[in-house]
Amino acid sequence: MLERMIKPSYLQVISVIAIYGGLFVGCAKDDDDGDGQAQTAAELTSAGWVKFESGDYVAAAANFQSAVDRNANYSDAYNGLGWTTGRIQSRLNESGGYFARSLALDTTRYDALGGWAFAVYQEGRWGSALSKADSLLRRRPGWRFLHEPTLDFRDMWLMVAAANYNLADYAAAYRAIVEHLNAGFETDINSPAGRRELLEEIERLRRIYG
Repeated sequence: MLERMIKPSYLQVISVIAIYGGLFVGCAKDDDDGDGQAQTAAELTSAGWVKFESGDYVAAAANFQSAVDRNANYSDAYNGLGWTTGRIQSRLNESGGYFARSLALDTTRYDALGGWAFAVYQEGRWGSALSKADSLLRRRPGWRFLHEPTLDFRDMWLMVAAANYNLADYAAAYRAIVEHLNAGFETDINSPAGRRELLEEIERLRRIYG
């Protein structure tokens, strides 16, 4: 069986070997603006996304944590925590909970739904990943991650193909590829050779989109 094959940008994690010493509790160093005024949850979240987009995931997580400390009902801050912890090796197991909280506060937070689908895929929960991907793609068929535009619906369909392959639903994996990623792909999924070609096509597409 194919395991954890999809590695979109969300899953390119970093290892953190620093001593945290309160980094994720209390206030981040940016909690005040230049005039010494306390920043709002929205401002802290915006600053977190700037750091996320620059690849500084640890600092981004600190901003998002400060935002939820400031306002425990701010959906996008939990969304940010989901995406950033998903890229910090020591915090991978936290991301799903943050995405769930984000969506509980705002059911239209589609980036959180996409991130959650990727997160549960990484955990090997193929059925849950498919359910979340289906929910996202039905509501936002042209989904694109706001803070990393190269991560989009094609990555999601590729994950759908891989998850179905992992579940031995080769017909569903084949449909995901032909209908959404490569209409010209042909193989006989009822034969061992055809299933091997299907796997090779998923891997080829991963190198393009993943």
